[in-house]
Amino acid sequence: MKKTMFHKFSNFIQQAVETFAPNVSPQEEFVYHWKSVTSYFVDSKGRDARIEETDLQEHLVSMLRIIQEEESNLGEAGTTGVCLEYLLQHRLLETLYTLGRTDHPPGMKQTVLSFFTKLLSRITHPLLPHINVHRAVQRLVKACGETQGSPTEKEEIEFLCTVCAKIKTDPYLVNFFIENPDKGIIRNPHRPPQVFSLVDALLSLSSSQDARISVKACEGLMLCASLPEKSAATALISHTCFCQAIANTLIQLYQKLPALISPDVVETVEAKWGFGNIIERNEKQSVSGKCQVISFLSWLDYCDQLIAVANPLVGEALASEIHKTLLTGQILLQLMQTSESGTIVSTTYITRCLRTVCSPALLREFCYFLLGSDRTLEVQNSPEHALKKRLLERCNHLSEEVCIATLKLFDTLLQKEDEHIFHCLLLRNLLGRSYLQESPPTEESSLQMPTVNDVSQEVVNGQEELSQTASKVILDSSQTNPAEASATTAVDAGQPASNNREQLSEPQAEATDLAGLRNSSGSLAVGECLAEPTEVDDHQTKDLLSPREQEYSGEVCSEDNEKINSSLGSSDSTPSGSSVSSSLPSGKGNVSFSSPMFTRSEVHKVVNCFLGLLPEEAKSSYQTPDSGYDMYIRDAHKQFAIQETVCASWAWPMRPVVIAEYVMDIFYEGSFLHMLFDKLAHLLDQSYSVNLLLTAIIARVALLPHPNLHEFLLDPFLPTLERSRTLYSVLVKVTHEIRHHFLKKCSYELGILHYRIECSQYYAIKPLTRATLV
Repeated sequence: MKKTMFHKFSNFIQQAVETFAPNVSPQEEFVYHWKSVTSYFVDSKGRDARIEETDLQEHLVSMLRIIQEEESNLGEAGTTGVCLEYLLQHRLLETLYTLGRTDHPPGMKQTVLSFFTKLLSRITHPLLPHINVHRAVQRLVKACGETQGSPTEKEEIEFLCTVCAKIKTDPYLVNFFIENPDKGIIRNPHRPPQVFSLVDALLSLSSSQDARISVKACEGLMLCASLPEKSAATALISHTCFCQAIANTLIQLYQKLPALISPDVVETVEAKWGFGNIIERNEKQSVSGKCQVISFLSWLDYCDQLIAVANPLVGEALASEIHKTLLTGQILLQLMQTSESGTIVSTTYITRCLRTVCSPALLREFCYFLLGSDRTLEVQNSPEHALKKRLLERCNHLSEEVCIATLKLFDTLLQKEDEHIFHCLLLRNLLGRSYLQESPPTEESSLQMPTVNDVSQEVVNGQEELSQTASKVILDSSQTNPAEASATTAVDAGQPASNNREQLSEPQAEATDLAGLRNSSGSLAVGECLAEPTEVDDHQTKDLLSPREQEYSGEVCSEDNEKINSSLGSSDSTPSGSSVSSSLPSGKGNVSFSSPMFTRSEVHKVVNCFLGLLPEEAKSSYQTPDSGYDMYIRDAHKQFAIQETVCASWAWPMRPVVIAEYVMDIFYEGSFLHMLFDKLAHLLDQSYSVNLLLTAIIARVALLPHPNLHEFLLDPFLPTLERSRTLYSVLVKVTHEIRHHFLKKCSYELGILHYRIECSQYYAIKPLTRATLV
């Protein structure tokens, strides 16, 4: 106490003397303060006083103030004052590093770190390029992070972040901090071994128990990783444990996740890097294991942000390390296990991870992990990616919880912006257009976008071939199946198809509808598809098209199909040709060709075709406040516009293409579409939750603006192969089952209406199964 009072009294006397003393130059004052610092260590050997009991801090603060005033008085950028010149020439910073390294008196290291931080941040003159500055700074960087929980952690992280900020401003400065232990600082990044001590110090402080220190250290690592200098990226990847340390932290947090937890908790938890400690304090009374989930997802979010802003070399290296250590080393074993509860939890975890990941490099690694990297043609019953195969099998698992968890994973995959996902799951088996009755040519020219005149010429040239092909199919069908012939004749004559169907057994009626669907003339499969042709008009369906589609539809469908109509009217057709023409749906652009070029079917006819699948007595929308499908049109158009923007960079074509390497001898739609069609066929046997997810996935698939997928999935008039399934043909089978239940149960319509009201009002929902309906 007495020493402190005496110290303050001495300072007061000294300030009074300085006030009445004659004016001295800034250089003399600067030299005086520096000599006062050095004289303390000469005259006070063996003293145990703390730095607060000395004048060292005041002298260093005065030196910094003099340099700042000198720089402001000069007013010229890049000019060095005499005081700053004195500091550089006499190696004051190296001397201060030596004094701070000994930490004598106690607290000297903190004072030196603070002096370096303020000097670098407040002085605008570029100091780091000077050898007497960056050499001292580099040595002080090595002294940071040596001890966990050190009392100097706060000053250390502030100093390191200041250095990182300076390097970020001038990236070439990073070369001063990449050194060879034997030969000092090197300028050539190709001379190993190298040491990147700045990153090593930040990695050490990133594991601090103080959350604020840890967050700042992670920010410093992000700055270092984002440097554009190739030398920095190479040193970071090859000569530090940066990637391993980040991935190991992620693995440690993953291993702490609870083995049993409600999927709802994992799906609804919010986690952002930098706020994990605050969330943990607020979740003390929450569900057991939730804090561990937040910690893991928060660090995953940091990894994702780091990879997104990092140098591409660093981002790819870190993403590859996470794939190897976390995904393959930890998560794969849990996803492949046979335990039902373990499968549900592990699938929920990987789904939640996928929702968090947005950076292209890390998302690509997740895609390769879940789907594989193979982009070649998928052949039925051939060896494929083991994890993808297991996940697709679980979509038909006996356990509804396992099925729902896996469907949510695929639904999340379809929401990510990565072309590899859509190619592997949906497109690669459709790019050859092998689903058509006649396989189109596979020349290189089919990949080129034709002009409007080329398309028009193809339409006119293919008209005669179309008529002959359609006539042959109808004649063959009438010879092989009288039931099919009667159904086709009924449609052509304008008679209701139901009158003829009553005379047939149920299997014959189903065969009639499916055969009618596949004829190349474009005849409707069921009579009710055109029962209400005015439900949707051109003005309504025009809103369903994006500007890109409207332009294509306007230029090709409108102009070219006028030529088709004129060609049809002027040509001499045979009796069979007349039958074909009368069975084709009227209007422009509704003719499907088996040649490489197909004109787009009119949207309102396609929509009406799907709307006409269900009989009127099975529809409940008109009995409730909502007005059917049209209430979703605006939202669907908005979602499609967003999806089209996402896919714009992938250069998808505007019309169906044929790629030779994807042409198949025996068409197979692919394992994912095969699974969707199987589950859709069992729509009435599944619960409401499963069907809700299933229809959501199909809706996402339908939004993809790829012409081959649109053609195969959404065109009911497409002349597909006899055994190939489409979305429309599967829905036809489902409607047959619904009709069958209508005949067996009179209260079916009332039950559907009651259940619709329950769902719309968010009542407790019971599983909608066949037992509920029958």
